[in-house]
Amino acid sequence: EAQADDCSKKLDRATKLIGGLGGEKDRWGEASATLGGIYNNIVGDVLIASGVVSYLGPFTATFRDRIIAQWIELCKDKKVPCSEKFQLTDTLGDAVKIRAWNIDGLPKDSFSIDNGIITSQ
Repeated sequence: EAQADDCSKKLDRATKLIGGLGGEKDRWGEASATLGGIYNNIVGDVLIASGVVSYLGPFTATFRDRIIAQWIELCKDKKVPCSEKFQLTDTLGDAVKIRAWNIDGLPKDSFSIDNGIITSQ
């Protein structure tokens, strides 16, 4: 009877554990889908990022956005997968560095952060 009690308690704990991990399956599924999208677009995103770092540093945000949109269209025409809404911070950004820059006084707008990324490459 003691063994049956012990087994019953173990079964209850296992059931609770499995129930608690149910949300983890969903979270891991979402993370997998997100990473799959990033993986599929990595070639085009790195191509665009290298162009931004190499050529677009001295230009305004408006001009950069216009050129990036043209590069995205060129990638589509050449069947090179890339993100529809390319962001330099998504490709080359380091969240810890960016946070440190913000603490040191860098504005939090994307243009300033992109400038920080460009100058640090």
